[in-house]
Amino acid sequence: MTPDTHAQQHWYLTTLGHEVLVRELAPLKFPASGTHDPLALAAQCLIADPIGYPELHRVAEQVLAPLHTARSFTVSIADEDSVLEHTGIVPVLEERQAGAVTGWYAELLLFEHSALLNKGAFRLSRMPGDRTWVIDSDFQPSGHPGTLRPFGSRRPGSGGKRTLLPPFLAELERLIAQGPGSAA
Repeated sequence: MTPDTHAQQHWYLTTLGHEVLVRELAPLKFPASGTHDPLALAAQCLIADPIGYPELHRVAEQVLAPLHTARSFTVSIADEDSVLEHTGIVPVLEERQAGAVTGWYAELLLFEHSALLNKGAFRLSRMPGDRTWVIDSDFQPSGHPGTLRPFGSRRPGSGGKRTLLPPFLAELERLIAQGPGSAA
């Protein structure tokens, strides 16, 4: 079962879009107590009626904008006893600059098909000299970050670099080679 639009939006607002969502809600005097639980905040934003809660609806739509042009892919990962299908949603894949260094930055939502509860969200980067994509941020099932390093930050030695499975990394490389546009 591939993730529906609502599942993608909820997981994006809970993880990769949460910081922007909280920042955009601040001028609306949204209570700070309502922003501590990323899962609940994302759900509240998605059900916001454009007539009853127009500002909350507008902010949610603004934060969700990267999903409108996101590219996607499907990958099969062989496990010991089965093959698991995953859908990857890539809202952002671009070159970025950190000081005098330019590298690649990606945001990736992953959904495992057999149970959409098995999902992941990552901010990744590949700087000059990196042989692969490195996880800068990953998110727990609660939506809170497990790892949180800014793009281009100093990285620990090779033992501290975490990355994704090769099939996911290959898809990011394929999307870069494809250039702008939709993934197939």
